Amino acid sequence: MTEQIILYGCVTEPLIHYLKALGVLRLVADQLDSAARGAWVGDAFALETSKTKDEIVSFFLNEYRPTPIVAPWNGSSGFYPSDKKQRAMVEMLCGVENGRFDSYKQTVKAARVVVGERAQQPKDESKVEMLRASRRIFPDAATEWLDAAYVLGQEKPDYPPLLGSGGNDGRLDFTVNFIARLLAVLPEFLGKEKQPQERITESTRQLRAALFAEGVSRLDKAAVGQFHPGGAGGANAEQGISGDSFVNPWDFILAIEGSLLMASATVRQLAAGARTRASFPFTVRNSSVGYGTAVNGEKVRAELWLPLWWRLSAYAEVAHIFREGRVQFARHRKLVRTGFDFARAVAELGVDRGIDAFQRYAFIERNGQANLATPIGAFQVRERPRARLIHDVDRWLDSFARAASGDRVPPRVERAGKRVEERIFRLCESGSADDLLDVLVSLGAAEGELAEGERFRDEKGLPPLSGLRPAWDSESNDDSDEFRLAGALAAICSETGGGSFRENLEPVEVTQKKVAWKDKSVRAVWGNRPFEDNLAGVLHRRSIDARAAGLSHPILQSNRFASLKAVSAFLNGETDDAKLDEFLRGLVLLDWHQAEQSFKSRTYGRDIPASLPRAYALLKLLFLPSGRLLLDEDGEIITIKHEPAIVPLLCAGRASDALQVAYQRLRATGIEPITKEFHYDNAEGTRLAAALLIPIDELSIRALAALVLRKKTDVE
Repeated sequence: MTEQIILYGCVTEPLIHYLKALGVLRLVADQLDSAARGAWVGDAFALETSKTKDEIVSFFLNEYRPTPIVAPWNGSSGFYPSDKKQRAMVEMLCGVENGRFDSYKQTVKAARVVVGERAQQPKDESKVEMLRASRRIFPDAATEWLDAAYVLGQEKPDYPPLLGSGGNDGRLDFTVNFIARLLAVLPEFLGKEKQPQERITESTRQLRAALFAEGVSRLDKAAVGQFHPGGAGGANAEQGISGDSFVNPWDFILAIEGSLLMASATVRQLAAGARTRASFPFTVRNSSVGYGTAVNGEKVRAELWLPLWWRLSAYAEVAHIFREGRVQFARHRKLVRTGFDFARAVAELGVDRGIDAFQRYAFIERNGQANLATPIGAFQVRERPRARLIHDVDRWLDSFARAASGDRVPPRVERAGKRVEERIFRLCESGSADDLLDVLVSLGAAEGELAEGERFRDEKGLPPLSGLRPAWDSESNDDSDEFRLAGALAAICSETGGGSFRENLEPVEVTQKKVAWKDKSVRAVWGNRPFEDNLAGVLHRRSIDARAAGLSHPILQSNRFASLKAVSAFLNGETDDAKLDEFLRGLVLLDWHQAEQSFKSRTYGRDIPASLPRAYALLKLLFLPSGRLLLDEDGEIITIKHEPAIVPLLCAGRASDALQVAYQRLRATGIEPITKEFHYDNAEGTRLAAALLIPIDELSIRALAALVLRKKTDVE
């Protein structure tokens, strides 16, 4: 009969407790109950087994056969003349007549053969040769340890960050400390102490605390290394300047046993001439995004994304997950190399191995020169379709990241790149429309920094960002007036590809095929001035460009439209201009030529807000695409000649004169306004000019015409 035992001492963080869970499952399945299964329940590990709690405790105390863990290639490992204290511990372990230490004895014997007559630890090529010799000579029982400790590549050894540089982290040798902890808790070695039974009782309490978090047990004053930052001691660890390191010895033993699941492998990239390199399960380069304690410039050895699974699984299944331990983007077959990549892969693809979440750790140098395995959050596994849109900017992101990490990078560019990664990481966590919009805004800001940094972008060969699908518009729409207004403006362009609004925002040339930088562009008029001034400046520039190109009207066509409600809110100062600017900078990056026809026909109806100024309705009739006005669906098209003087008059504070010009132009076209007495605050003329640039749909145009024009029968 099986029983599910919750190991409350084995939780997802800190790292030492996670590794303990792996160690318990591995040892119980291998040495006690081959049918044992394990899973994570909340933050704790559940073990399903036919054994009871007491039987498990008895097993570890009296039957558990420790994995032989030695590192003769390291100094202070117990194999050199100067390692007197460490050598004595190794001798004590091997001196016990007990079958459960046979593998350890054989491995120690093989290690001594590898060391030979050396008087000190090897270095460089001698160390590499010793690592190779260990592979050849060590018994099979030590294979898991060797696989977890190092990998022999073509050029040099590689070491997984979990076990330092081949079993040591700085001056801390994991192997010697592992032996020391065994000597401190196993009954064979406690019988030689003054009060052996009391010490065995204490070891039992420590084991129950390590497994089940039962009772209060003594912590030994001993090194714990990077696995348990809270127990590592150092500055501010307790009252006084510095504190000692304390650890439950069973925590350390079981964590080291669990670390052996992180066996490394050697893989070759599928490319001609690619070198062989080490691959460590769920281990990637650090990305300093996604956690609040990230500091630019701090030393981070690597990141570890440790899987959490909620379905009871046999040890063989779990071991397979760790052996496979590789993540890639399915669409591009791109291997994951950083924490940022890992988050994207999980968000876009999910995981089909029964993994429900990942606990993320970073090995950060935060205690002198020692590394600490710092928990930096859990990442739930589920598919987040919006994250797939990031593939549109993959190449640009890679180029920008390389440029932003080089020498002489302007701080503002560096900050912009960091902001993009942070927003994308947040999107991968949530998959929400709001976070996708934040990504778009951050991309627009980064692009803006490049637009202003001509020298930097030319030196780095950075192209403009382009190729974003129109789906970004629908998937990030927050249904705000600001978004509708920005989208309508950003989508302005001619059907042949010219006249993109983006050309007014930054020095680029936009065609249907590509976007390229254009130095000294006269069309880029956006500057460091109020938003309404910039919009009015764009409308004026388009008027000039139209005359220069021999066009009858400026290019004002768009396949997105704002509602009259949104236009009224803008005119009355009820919209957030800063947000409008951010949204616009992001939305101009979309390839609006790919927009589907269904979007082009989207309308907002005929409702006219009572607060919409009649002066706007009159003037807007002179700023229609190609000057074409259709008063009713079956009527004839009326072409209204463009009046380039209106925008300068409005910006000069002469709204009355502008309205008079519009009144006369409409009458000359053959249509009659309801009155010539239109009024508008001269001080708000620039904002009115800005509103004239915002595209509205055909039904809204007809509603405006009905508001300010006499019906034909009335005129007759």
